[in-house]
Amino acid sequence: MVHHTRRSRAHAFLLAVAVAAAVGVALAQQGPVAAMFREDLKREDALALSFVPVELPAAGASMPLQVYLSAGDLERAFDGRAFRPDAAIVPTNTGLVITAASPSTQGVLVERVAKQPQVMADLQAQIAARQKQAPALGGDGGVLQVGIDSFLALLPRGGQAADGKGAFPRLACLIATDFATGGAVDRRDLFTQDRVRKGVAGCLAALDAAGAETAMLPLLGAASGKNQSNDVLYEGQRLLKECRHLNAVAGIALGIHDFAPRRRAMREIGIVQWDQEITEMFRGGRMAQAAYRLYAEQIKTAMNKGLAGEKTTASDVDGNCAATFGGSVGAP
Repeated sequence: MVHHTRRSRAHAFLLAVAVAAAVGVALAQQGPVAAMFREDLKREDALALSFVPVELPAAGASMPLQVYLSAGDLERAFDGRAFRPDAAIVPTNTGLVITAASPSTQGVLVERVAKQPQVMADLQAQIAARQKQAPALGGDGGVLQVGIDSFLALLPRGGQAADGKGAFPRLACLIATDFATGGAVDRRDLFTQDRVRKGVAGCLAALDAAGAETAMLPLLGAASGKNQSNDVLYEGQRLLKECRHLNAVAGIALGIHDFAPRRRAMREIGIVQWDQEITEMFRGGRMAQAAYRLYAEQIKTAMNKGLAGEKTTASDVDGNCAATFGGSVGAP
């Protein structure tokens, strides 16, 4: 009896050790994108409908690709070591002028890199080399086409920040979503699903080739809808912002679809909707809440269609999004 009890206790102890080890392995395998997704879901329970995880088949890679659509802030991904991905796709302007005010989201990266002077100098050197190689496009001196072209930067080229404490990923892929002086919002044909599709697919391929396993990106081009908030008849309306967000998610998802079959290293991709903007778009009473539910459902549909390789059209969404979805992929 004593022997049996000891054996039972020993078995229970070994089982507990095995379970603890399994949990430890699971936690070790949890990537930064998944960790931020779960944390933001706890923080933003009112925006729970904006959180969509999707698993894509492994294809030629060793494991499935996890894609996370969430409501959060790209700044938290950079500043929190547990959430910091290997790479980020960041909007820039056609001239690769990283000190310009447009688009504002590039400041999330640039302001943090600037705190590491050696890394900033190396980034500027990489950009200068690209600017010399690429011919100017049009009269604005741009070297990137909106949505289509991208630029891969190593932060720095040695792979480590100057003191190892830089609050930014080691790889950044910049996609032009505006002009250095702003104004792309006035030319809606410049930013369509086909354009961002090509840009995102190219960025992901470059990051994957550089060994990145995890990446995050904001809704490229979506925030530009508030640049003309003084236009009460059109641009300032919530409807335009909704259309831009839907269009951005659809294009990004299409880019992921095109990239996924060829990936090797990438295992997590996070698409971060800015929580503050969503809250501002849908603050109010029951009507605003109902509008948010419809919007979130349409965002989910656009993401799933894009990941399946299908474009989202104006007829797929509620509201007048024809002007936003109606551009072509031709050159500016």
